[in-house]
Amino acid sequence: MIRKFGAPLILSTLLLSHPATAQRTDENAVREAEDGFGKSVGSDSVGIYASGNVRGFSASDAGNNRVEGLYFDKAGQISNVIVRGSTVRVGLTAFGYPFPAPTGIVDADLRRVGDKPVVSVQLSSGDYLGTDLVIDAAVPVTEKLDVNLDLGLYDDEYVSGASAWFVSYGGVIRYRPVQGVEATAFVAGYRYGDEEQAPVLYTVDGAPPPRIKRRRYFGQDWADWAGDNRNVGGTIKANLGRWQIAMGLFDSRFIRDEYASAYYSGVDAQGLGRSTLLVGRDQSNRSTSGEARVSRTLGSGALVHRLLFSARGRRAEARYGGFDTIDLGEATIGVPNPQERPDFAFGERTRDRVRQMNYSAGYETRWRGVGEFNLGVTRADYRKTVAQPGLPVEVVHDRPWLWNAAIAVTPTATTTVYGAMTRGLEESGIAPANAVNRNLALPALRTRQKEIGLRQQLPGGMKLVAALFDLRKPYFDIDSRDGFYRALGDVRHRGLEASLAGEPFAGMNMVIGAVYLRPRVTGQAVDEGRLGEKPIGRTSLTVDANLDYRLPHMPALSFDMHLLYEGKKVANAANSATLPAQAVIDLGARYRTKIGGIPTLVRLQAKNVTDVFGWKVSGGGGYALLPGRRLAAVLTMDI
Repeated sequence: MIRKFGAPLILSTLLLSHPATAQRTDENAVREAEDGFGKSVGSDSVGIYASGNVRGFSASDAGNNRVEGLYFDKAGQISNVIVRGSTVRVGLTAFGYPFPAPTGIVDADLRRVGDKPVVSVQLSSGDYLGTDLVIDAAVPVTEKLDVNLDLGLYDDEYVSGASAWFVSYGGVIRYRPVQGVEATAFVAGYRYGDEEQAPVLYTVDGAPPPRIKRRRYFGQDWADWAGDNRNVGGTIKANLGRWQIAMGLFDSRFIRDEYASAYYSGVDAQGLGRSTLLVGRDQSNRSTSGEARVSRTLGSGALVHRLLFSARGRRAEARYGGFDTIDLGEATIGVPNPQERPDFAFGERTRDRVRQMNYSAGYETRWRGVGEFNLGVTRADYRKTVAQPGLPVEVVHDRPWLWNAAIAVTPTATTTVYGAMTRGLEESGIAPANAVNRNLALPALRTRQKEIGLRQQLPGGMKLVAALFDLRKPYFDIDSRDGFYRALGDVRHRGLEASLAGEPFAGMNMVIGAVYLRPRVTGQAVDEGRLGEKPIGRTSLTVDANLDYRLPHMPALSFDMHLLYEGKKVANAANSATLPAQAVIDLGARYRTKIGGIPTLVRLQAKNVTDVFGWKVSGGGGYALLPGRRLAAVLTMDI
């Protein structure tokens, strides 16, 4: 049952029909995307947003991660071998998700089983010829029981010349005891090692570093990461007439048995700077989270009301710090400078605990052909305890009232307009490695968002979605007076986002997303001239355009193009340095055939075909290389 507006019902707990999606040879992000805001399918992705950047902020920090519609606090990424894809929901497309926080929702879909058993084998050259192998078995055991079993072997290569290996594993079990009830359990993880850490570059004046050769590693071979990641969880969803019930419980862990963070400070115009390493061990993040949600439908026919109640919680713990700082002396960036591995002297680690419960109540009404309204109220109970070695234990406790409200109206059969307001509470992470108070846990932030927008069905099956938004939160950066990373004011993101998607003519799929952003920082630091009014790393214009064309007389062959344009970015806190605008073009082709009766997909890609050289800059002003031109080939078979 899908509602008129095209998004899920207010409770995504309803057991919507799912297509048979076991075959990997059918996966295509451009053809499956409903809009240009963010969609990943398998190893491909389209759209202007992703988990770490939605309207200029992190959806993960905002507590907006979901696993098939249920709240999930992510300590480590769920292994891709069991995740078929994810979708970024903003504005009108997020109407089906109760109690959202500002930014947007990022919802992950686990793999499902089709009508017949399928074993999929995928062999990829990866970027820079780092070979990957994935095997997925999708088995319908009975009419009520499905099983997915997955294994992935990855030998990854990076633009910096660094490399790493990963061994991923996972499985998904789904059980439907009766009509309208589904239970899902999953486990996913990976072991990784020899993940070399390319240095982050901090220049003396904040300007971009001089150009260096890509694919030449200039860190230390012994400065790497090794550890493991694991996610375990389960959900139960039931549609019992007028009652809908959904519950989810998840445990997420990310452990670094070996840890290193490399950076160059004070890099001058000739590329000379101070090389430093932070080396640690036993760095860990763990979070147990879950949600229980109940809704009751009232009324029928054209006018339907819904009451819903939810309890969400998380218990997160991080152990970090105790680093040994290794001064490697002056060195030139981009030039290998191997040194002997010293003996390390590790200190005690910081222990960071967060306990949070959100109790929510909501109401929705839907009037067919007219519109809908929803309102939610949440009482949050947040407690954070930080125990640093040699310092008194710090406790932060906050119990704010949060709320969300939205209204959508359909003045015509092809037009929907809406408005929404949201208040949220989110994590702000830890201070960066180059701050005096590095790795210090930061307090939770109160955030707020308002937006208006529309969706318009256009002739020929095209769909336009657009929104104006205003999102605000406290702004953290390094204080130029003393080098401490702290709140220096407020940051406000006002912008216009738009998506145009559909099939303009037979065989051609088009997904275009764009966002014009006007980010501004206000506060005493700006007034005193210690901080510029534009936040680091933000761009005023981002355009992500994707085309996929199947030849009319040879539908087994298709060609695709991806264009990503990013405007000029502020590169330092004083706003005295910028990164230039750049456009990156990827070209690709797919050929679908059968080998020995086995459905087979051959996928070729040329990424960054014009070999644009570029840097990305972090919130603390550190620079890292962007990938250059590279070729990739993928062979997928559904046996």
